[in-house]
Amino acid sequence: MCESYVAYCDGSFQPKINTGGWASIILKDGKVIKKLYSGLINTTNNRMELKAVIETLKYFKDPINITIYSDSQYVVNSVVMGWVYAWFEQQDYDKKNMDLWFELIDLLKFHNVSFVWVKGHEDNTMNNYADMLAQHAAKCLNLQEDHVNSVNV
Repeated sequence: MCESYVAYCDGSFQPKINTGGWASIILKDGKVIKKLYSGLINTTNNRMELKAVIETLKYFKDPINITIYSDSQYVVNSVVMGWVYAWFEQQDYDKKNMDLWFELIDLLKFHNVSFVWVKGHEDNTMNNYADMLAQHAAKCLNLQEDHVNSVNV
C-alpha cells in the first residue's frame, strides 16, 4: 500500500533579474516533512511551476499517493483536463516546455497524483509559504542556467 502525501508547489519569475525559483512544501499527516526549493537563470514562470511539481515527485523513490496543490492553471489544467496526454497521443510536440512535460508524464505514470488548483496570493498559508520560498530561491540562491532540452522523438 502506498503512503499518502500532500504538497504545495509554486513557481516564481523575477523579470528584472531574469531569474526564476520553484518551491515545494511536502506534508504527511498534516505535518511538514520536507521543503524543496531552487531556481534558475534565463527561465520562465511556467517552467518554474512545472519544475516545482517535477522535483516534488522526484523526491520520492517509491510510488506514492500525493495531492498537489498549485496556483498554476497552466500546470493543473494541462493535466486535469487531459491536454498534456492529448499532446503526446497526437505527437504535438510544438508546445512550450515539452522537455519538462515529458519528465512530468513519466512521473505521473509512477506515482498516483491528483491536482488541486488554489487561488494564488490569497489566504492559503501553505501556498503563500511555497510562494515565499520560490521568490527567495529566484533572488537569493547561486543560480545555474536553465537548459531547455530539445525534444527528440
